[in-house]
Amino acid sequence: MTNTNPQTPGPDNREANTTAWVVAAVVALVAILGVVFIVTNQAPGADPAEVARAQDLGRAEGMLAGAQSTADAARNAAVVAADRTAAAASEASADARAAADQAARSADDAAANAAANAPETPPEPLPR
Repeated sequence: MTNTNPQTPGPDNREANTTAWVVAAVVALVAILGVVFIVTNQAPGADPAEVARAQDLGRAEGMLAGAQSTADAARNAAVVAADRTAAAASEASADARAAADQAARSADDAAANAAANAPETPPEPLPR
């Protein structure tokens, strides 16, 4: 084990201390120059013609989206109307079929009643 005396003066640290300050100053100077370079070399503002083209493109896209939405709504309304028409036609067909069946039953009943009420002997033909 090595014994060291805490009272013994160590190596001179003044030289290392000065080097650290010089390095810190150089880093700070580079940072300041970087900020100045960034601030002075910013890109110029957008071209007004490009802004107008972008606005026109945005309007066109908005109108296209609106037209698509309107077309979708019209298609949905047409599908609903077609479904309702098909249901009404089916119901009308069923009603007509039921009415035809009822008419056939009535005709059968009338024929049966006529046959039941008819005389058993046929009438004599009229003279000529």
